[in-house]
Amino acid sequence: MSKTLKQSKAVIVIAFMYQDNYVYTKAKNNFVKLLGEIETEGEEFNFSHSLYYEKEMGFNLKKRFLVFKKLQRRDYLIKIKKASNKIEKKYSKNDKRIINIDPGMLTLENFILSTNKNFTHRIYLKDNIFADLTLIYKKKVGYTDLPWTYLDYKDEKTILFLNNIRDNFFDRLLDTSCYK
Repeated sequence: MSKTLKQSKAVIVIAFMYQDNYVYTKAKNNFVKLLGEIETEGEEFNFSHSLYYEKEMGFNLKKRFLVFKKLQRRDYLIKIKKASNKIEKKYSKNDKRIINIDPGMLTLENFILSTNKNFTHRIYLKDNIFADLTLIYKKKVGYTDLPWTYLDYKDEKTILFLNNIRDNFFDRLLDTSCYK
């Protein structure tokens, strides 16, 4: 019989894609109410990795990451994805999103995004929410991409940002009190 190991908590990282800074700020404030204090707000950058969102959201999209201070249980990702779906809908115009919100979970071993879309490498969690293994961590290398990793998460700046977040949270993620 195998032993059940307790899992460490995770760092919540949320990616926002938008045109309008006002909408970003409103959405960000919704997550502060849900998740508490922000540890790090990443720099805004131009999203030029794909044309996928242009028809729905327009051109000249910007993206940025928010990292929250409080570590969360790994299954909390489901609640955060549900909240992001509601916020995206709240700020939609004519049934089109004007902000795209992708919650993720950073652990010592990987980075996982949540999504409502199924695919061969995604694991069903519940309530039409799937876990997308986006990056894996390798010693002496850091987070590395996989064949299905989105281009913006393969980007050197994104990987450097996430490696820095991991480094900043390393001791807290190892802390045995996080295994509850």
